[in-house]
Amino acid sequence: MALIRLDKKAYEHNLTLIASKAGGFDRIICVLKDNAYGHGDFLIAPLARSLGVKFVAFRNEDEALKFSDLFDNILILSHIPNSKENENFIYALNSKEHLYKYKSGTKLHIAIDTGMHRNGISLDDIAFIFKEAKNLGLDILGLFTHFASSDEYDASFFVQREKFRQAKKIAQSLSSKKLSFHSHNSSALFRSAFLDDDELCRVGLVQFGYCAFENSLKKVLSLYAHKLSQRILRKNEALGYGLRFFAKEDINIATYDLGYADGLFRYDASAQLLLANKKPILGKMSMDSFSWEDFGDELCVFDDVSSWAKFFNTIEYEILVKLNSKIKRVLS
Repeated sequence: MALIRLDKKAYEHNLTLIASKAGGFDRIICVLKDNAYGHGDFLIAPLARSLGVKFVAFRNEDEALKFSDLFDNILILSHIPNSKENENFIYALNSKEHLYKYKSGTKLHIAIDTGMHRNGISLDDIAFIFKEAKNLGLDILGLFTHFASSDEYDASFFVQREKFRQAKKIAQSLSSKKLSFHSHNSSALFRSAFLDDDELCRVGLVQFGYCAFENSLKKVLSLYAHKLSQRILRKNEALGYGLRFFAKEDINIATYDLGYADGLFRYDASAQLLLANKKPILGKMSMDSFSWEDFGDELCVFDDVSSWAKFFNTIEYEILVKLNSKIKRVLS
């Protein structure tokens, strides 16, 4: 059956590098949402904890509940308030209107809209939010923002960073607590000369070896397929749906057990999609399988998704998070 292998030493290398850049493991928030970007949160979360990470972020409560006993702080990024919030979690306040829907006593990190205009509170509303939260019995523990273009060379990153610094000053003047702040995501951390002394960093895909601003990262995930069948495709015979591939000579071929139902993109054979050893898939990809030259019982589909992302005109994130959670994952 198909298999995902995770390189433990590669993850340890990457997280150590992040900690060195950030100023320590206690300044890292590891974002493990969406099955740890497809890698397998049930393997990655305990590994992160063993390395010294104490603060993580998930998409929703269902993800977080699996690890509620493992970390000191867990931030829920995309929760819609329902007055049933878990006292063990911290919730992102993404909308001013949501303030009145949380259960009294809920711990919050306020999302600040510094220019991405996706979620968050404007700087002009910070004072109002603090006042109302106090009246409602809500516990504001921190502020954060998200950069729209930290992975691109434009000025918006610096504009947003300055707005967030202004937001921090406003918030700190309104609170008697030492608030937590985090704005730097993976790209922002490594494109910046330093992390502000009062900030944590909130890292996602860089944990797994992908960041345009750091070349020494190591890829954590490799995807493998296993042989279902084999045959000789004779000269001038065609293969697969639509009979898009014609053999120019006799070829030993095999069918392997991965397809678009496993999260791979539907390859239509309009160009050559190369596997890890630089040879192409033969014909169209099927729902549960694809064909290739007979490489043996196990075939590495990719150990770096960058080439697949480029082929499909997308980003590494999309390739990885689509990997079916039912594919077996092993850490070694």
